[in-house]
Amino acid sequence: MLVHKRVVRLNEKPRIRYGPMLIRDQERIANLNYIYNCNDIEALWMLRMKRAPFARLVQTFRSRGLLQDSIHTSVEEQVAMFLHVVGHNQRLRVVHNTFRRSMETISRYFKQVLYVVGELKGEMFKSPTGRTPTKIRTSPRWYPYFKINNIL
Repeated sequence: MLVHKRVVRLNEKPRIRYGPMLIRDQERIANLNYIYNCNDIEALWMLRMKRAPFARLVQTFRSRGLLQDSIHTSVEEQVAMFLHVVGHNQRLRVVHNTFRRSMETISRYFKQVLYVVGELKGEMFKSPTGRTPTKIRTSPRWYPYFKINNIL
């Protein structure tokens, strides 16, 4: 009898036990609230953008129907993940830990936001003027590197 139980245990697939994700969800929500409700200096450090332009960007995506809230991820979080990757040159694995999301989720929303930014590139990006800004032209530290461009 004892051998039979042991054989059955060996042939069974190991059970995967899922614990409640309450602590993980609380950490993620606290992190998102910190990003959305911080001051402009913190927002610049985290998103490379102040809060008001971030809110306008999200509103533009939402009002034009380019991005939508999913069951578990808001448009704000999708854009914040994208800006974190692009603004800090972070790998998706790092953002995975910061936002407490799976690698697949981070990758999916990064691609979606990247596609939307590509769709709006005509409205979102200005063409370079070809002139050196005054701040650089008057700086002895930086102007020598840009002097060649002004001669040509």
